[in-house]
Amino acid sequence: MNTGRRLTVLLVALALIGIPAAVLRIGCVGNSCRPDAAAVAAPAPFCSLPADLRTLITAGTYDGRSPDVIGVAGAAPAVTDGVAWPSEAATATAGSVGYTFIGREVRSGRSPARVSLDQVAPTLEPLLGLHRPHPEVRAGTAIPGIVASGARTPLVVLIVEKGIGTSGVRPPFADLPAPVHTAEGRAVTGSVPDDPIAIETTIGTGGLPSQHGITGALIRNEDGKVVHAFGHGSPQPVIATLGDDLDRTTGDAAKIGLVSMAVGDAGLTGDAWYGTGPVRDRTVPGGADPAGALRGFLSRGWGADATPDLLAVTLDGSEGADGKALSSILDDVFHAVPDATVVVTGTGSVQGDDGATIPAPAGSDTVVAGGVFLDRSDGTTISAQDVVAALKADKAPNGSPLFADAFASYAVRFGRYC
Repeated sequence: MNTGRRLTVLLVALALIGIPAAVLRIGCVGNSCRPDAAAVAAPAPFCSLPADLRTLITAGTYDGRSPDVIGVAGAAPAVTDGVAWPSEAATATAGSVGYTFIGREVRSGRSPARVSLDQVAPTLEPLLGLHRPHPEVRAGTAIPGIVASGARTPLVVLIVEKGIGTSGVRPPFADLPAPVHTAEGRAVTGSVPDDPIAIETTIGTGGLPSQHGITGALIRNEDGKVVHAFGHGSPQPVIATLGDDLDRTTGDAAKIGLVSMAVGDAGLTGDAWYGTGPVRDRTVPGGADPAGALRGFLSRGWGADATPDLLAVTLDGSEGADGKALSSILDDVFHAVPDATVVVTGTGSVQGDDGATIPAPAGSDTVVAGGVFLDRSDGTTISAQDVVAALKADKAPNGSPLFADAFASYAVRFGRYC
């Protein structure tokens, strides 16, 4: 399909779902209405972006749950609640994290070069004796060479440093008891924006946000309300987590626990996806002492019997506190359960406060990193195109446009025509 035909198909498709004809100028596709026959057609929404960035945005979007309007920053960073918006300038390094597998059944060395965080759960499956149903609904596959064939573990501990990105987690872990081995490497989160809640659910499910549907700390539910992921009124992930499948396979005999910093951290373990016992009853706040919270689980028998168990611990990404907590957690885990397997990773870089803060356009509901939810209350008059125009009018500190592109989220569905 040549470029002109692809653009025509995309524009027609967008028109059919409600873009005004005056905006798309369907009759002028191919420049037939322009006086200058050599004029280049304006790029369709979303198609102006680099292909690799379009792939990341598509992976991070779920229709009906994601923001109604998506924005992509240009050279200057844009930030909401400490999380960076997708950016043309940061595509090459987006979502780069370090990770380490630790345990007696881990093969020492470095893992393959091309790894994504949706591969963590599939790599752990055989260690827990699982063969999860419907692998086709999850993008992730096991990382080759990490664990020995036929190996089993009584306890998996997932340690996730929220907001840790290119600086990586903190290997080497030099004081581990023999014969514990480590395998380390770098992975990509696989989607943007690097919202920690979305990435934690990618780690927990083995799928991308476009598959599990938890695209950020805030999502839209079936009633049209913007809610906290895993909070009151939140929809479940579209696909089950590793913890959900472990719960189901063992008949709710597996112990599953979570040391949490926020309600959305439940994406690491799941929460009654099959209607079995809710993990929220086995969730404790980490606060200033996540290592102490984890010791409480170990003291209650996690990893002590033949049924494999799962623990997840979220850390806040602060250098000193996380380093101390990591060391203490590893000591406690391998002292209590020598055959345990631990995975340490991050959720991707959090920008911090050195980017432009995006105000909510008039009439919109909520701004999140990467987009804007429209206000769907009765009597609202704002449209997606109103918000697109508002974002495109935003300026960076140097006076240049802050956004390289902004578009209604349904444009992502037609990215294959770009």
